[in-house]
Amino acid sequence: MKRVFFLAALTLSIAVLGCGENTDPATTPEPLTTTEPASEATLVALQKADLLDGTEDHVIEKCYVCKLGMDGSDQLTSEVHGYTAHLCSEACRNHFDASSDEVIANTEIPE
Repeated sequence: MKRVFFLAALTLSIAVLGCGENTDPATTPEPLTTTEPASEATLVALQKADLLDGTEDHVIEKCYVCKLGMDGSDQLTSEVHGYTAHLCSEACRNHFDASSDEVIANTEIPE
């Protein structure tokens, strides 16, 4: 019974807090643009993330906050060090905007 309750609570948490696409462009704020210079490690990580879709176009299609495991949306983007990062939800974009360099540094790029 505890296991069922735990799984139900986990599912509800994911549904409420989890990743999902915002479908209302009227409530979508403009993307954030970073102005601080990027470290070499950050630029290397961004380049690797950019190449995950097979194209070097300075557009990261996967959600960085979800460890590049979810598809991002072209309606939920942030500009970071010359790259456009697509995020999968407003919550992910807000988190990324608040600490993009930290999110990038703490994300292992899938091979």
